[in-house]
Amino acid sequence: MNKYTACRHPHSNCSNRLTRLSRLGATKSSFLYTSSSSSRHVSAIEVDAVPLNTIYEPLLASYLVAHDLFSARSLVHRIPRELKAQSVQLSTLIQVMELMQQWERQNGNLKDTYALLHKSRWNSSLAPLIALLQDSIQNRELDLLAKAYTSLPVQLAASRIWLEEDTAAEQLVATRGWRYDASTGLLYPKAPEVSYNRTIGLQEFGQLADVVAHLEVRQESS
Repeated sequence: MNKYTACRHPHSNCSNRLTRLSRLGATKSSFLYTSSSSSRHVSAIEVDAVPLNTIYEPLLASYLVAHDLFSARSLVHRIPRELKAQSVQLSTLIQVMELMQQWERQNGNLKDTYALLHKSRWNSSLAPLIALLQDSIQNRELDLLAKAYTSLPVQLAASRIWLEEDTAAEQLVATRGWRYDASTGLLYPKAPEVSYNRTIGLQEFGQLADVVAHLEVRQESS
């Protein structure tokens, strides 16, 4: 154990939560559904006109935002090989999923995932979800750092969350309530105080999943 660490490994029993899941309404599900007082149902006419790849991408991104890697893997397994080859965005999201899986197995780090998301190009319909995914990854890593370290060099914090070293301390003090000692170059994390509910704002997941199931059934029967 080095002099900066507290007594826990960054990956030990950390129940991290997302901070802005309510923004998931930016997905394509909003125009695919009609509402009634008792239920939501898929409008088959509208759904049938939607290419599967335009639904796979936001659904996979949404699973990654929620850190639901089991559902993400299941979805990727069902996606036709030709669609994976045709869509650069879909291929990139699959790479992101694989990096997150490596992190889960403690063989990788979230910095690589964040870097891939940052350097990739996303269309306007998917960009809001990608921004949310970047935020969730950054918040998850910051929570891990706060649980694992009583103090740490600003260089380490900046490298782990893809921030410029000369602005990292100021941002973390302002947004996370951390303390910074300029004389030593050390940050003192503030322990996470809120346990975020991962189910908040996830209704759209079910809607998108229903759309995918509907289209897959039609594809198999055609």
